[in-house]
Amino acid sequence: MKKKFLVYAILPVLGLAFLVGPASASAMGFGWFGGFGKADPDAIASRMQTMFQNEATLLGISVDEVKNCWAQGKNIGQCAQDHGITQEQLQQKMKDARAQQLKAQMQALVDKGIITQAQADQRLQWMQNKTQNAKGHGFGRFMKGMRGWGGWF
Repeated sequence: MKKKFLVYAILPVLGLAFLVGPASASAMGFGWFGGFGKADPDAIASRMQTMFQNEATLLGISVDEVKNCWAQGKNIGQCAQDHGITQEQLQQKMKDARAQQLKAQMQALVDKGIITQAQADQRLQWMQNKTQNAKGHGFGRFMKGMRGWGGWF
């Protein structure tokens, strides 16, 4: 159960908009209809570098340290543990990163006139309530439905 919770808690950070998404998994050849031959090497390199940078920023370690963990077959939770970051600290870091991302997305919609500030505030409040009321499973339960992770999983 603890491992399952950690996996679900880790997924949101990998699902950040600036990381690879569902379409890129197929583009990288990991989708149902693709193979490695369909992937653009420059796109793969760019996505992987972005993933490494974002995970390094999240963990507060260097990109090279993240790459070393990845090369050793370690997931982000194992890499965090290797660097003295507890499961609870990692979960909090991911929750904070997701909240920042959501705020930035809402602000972009407000700035472009797509929604009002009041609508953005209301949506952020709804999302915060949803994560807090996820029946004891916290943030991981709320994000369980997210799919298409690139990288370690």
